Amino acid sequence: MSRASRRPLYVYAVAVVIAIAGAYLSFELGRFRAGYSLIDHRREVADWERRLREQTVEVDELRSQLAILRTGREIDDETYSQVKANLGDLQARIQAQEEELVFYRGIVSPQDGVAGLRIQSLDALPADGERRYVLRIVLVQAIVHSRRVGGTVRLQLEGVSDGQTVSLDVAKLVADGDDYDMAYEFRYFQGLECEIVLPVGFEPQKLAVEIAPSEQRAERQSQSFEWAAIAR
Repeated sequence: MSRASRRPLYVYAVAVVIAIAGAYLSFELGRFRAGYSLIDHRREVADWERRLREQTVEVDELRSQLAILRTGREIDDETYSQVKANLGDLQARIQAQEEELVFYRGIVSPQDGVAGLRIQSLDALPADGERRYVLRIVLVQAIVHSRRVGGTVRLQLEGVSDGQTVSLDVAKLVADGDDYDMAYEFRYFQGLECEIVLPVGFEPQKLAVEIAPSEQRAERQSQSFEWAAIAR
């Protein structure tokens, strides 16, 4: 192809570029006249991007603060739980010590000031199985502890069976396989216990305790306790 024949094609290409540029300028001019500015649009986009970055940073800071607060709350909760547990243990120890103090005061200096052998406590505790109880008695020698004392304890259970008042020897109510061993020998105090099974239809009302010292000159002691007061 000759040089003269290629010249119109170049001219056409330039004309097409000019036409496209003119069309784009006309489009932008129309948007500008309609109140649209590409520069303003870009500024607006940049402003929104800046705000988004700022909000993202703020959200990250809030998340960090929330994590700190959660961690602090967990630490506070854990610390509170530990303090509460320690406080509960301390109160339990104090209560146990107070009970021990009352117990030893009953041995050394009872409130009534009476010396000698006595019943410090008596409890009927539920055992494993229906109508089973553990009878637990604590004997003490108050004020005077210069000698050991010994003897046996007899328990008699009074109640109602089939509408009639009956008295049962606790030694005959001992659970199968257990021995009735209520002998004592001590200087300060001693605990005795036995497990019993109440007969069906029998409703206990009182438990009579008789202390029989082994010394001939010593007097027997008898005391009765309401079942409702000793049953736990």
